Amino acid sequence: MKKGSSLDLTRHELKEQIQHDQFTDSVQSAVDYISANREKVTRWAIAALVVLAIVGGAFWFASYRRSLRQHDLQGAFAVLDAPVGEAAAAGLKSYPTQDAKTKASMKAFSDVVAKDGSSREGLIARYYLGTLKAQSGDSKGAETDLTAVAASHSECAPLAKIALAQLYQSENRITEAQNLLQQLVTKPADLVSKGQAQVLLAQLMGSTNPQEARKMLQSLKGSGHDPAVTRAVDQLSAELSK
Repeated sequence: MKKGSSLDLTRHELKEQIQHDQFTDSVQSAVDYISANREKVTRWAIAALVVLAIVGGAFWFASYRRSLRQHDLQGAFAVLDAPVGEAAAAGLKSYPTQDAKTKASMKAFSDVVAKDGSSREGLIARYYLGTLKAQSGDSKGAETDLTAVAASHSECAPLAKIALAQLYQSENRITEAQNLLQQLVTKPADLVSKGQAQVLLAQLMGSTNPQEARKMLQSLKGSGHDPAVTRAVDQLSAELSK
């Protein structure tokens, strides 16, 4: 074998390896396929663009619908927050009496519920509608609305359970009220911590089982709770000690 033949062989092998590199072969195959099937590939590309356009349009429409629901809910809150008596500023909506404002608020939230149904905004509106009905003495209507929200996955569900428990307590349905609050103790949420739920449960039990209520409050004393819970524990403990 001549001197340098080994080097020549290595160069030849390297050239062959480059020419038949897997990535290079794949690219070349794709180019060849596109060249041979240009019409079919064009149809696929158009179909892909159509799919992307549909997905993009659906996302835009969902965002648009959400903005409309938020606008509806904000309108209802504007009624709820309106002053009673003379408007504080020119152009600000006001109501002559609290009763007139409550009725207008209930209608505003009812309209959002009717329009937006089981959406996030619709469930928030239904929670407020339920609390307004409870304040107005419509216990049956309040129970229907609050029960629906409490059974949902809305962030208002824990608040609806508390409002529903208070409604049951006012009707002397203590066991049902305790069950709702116990659910919050077992499974707390962002808006209602375990400590808050335990304070509410202890408060409810104060008239029927004060000993158990004091025991529950005692377990809440110490570090690890937010200041609001600590203050509530101290206040309720003092009341139960009288």
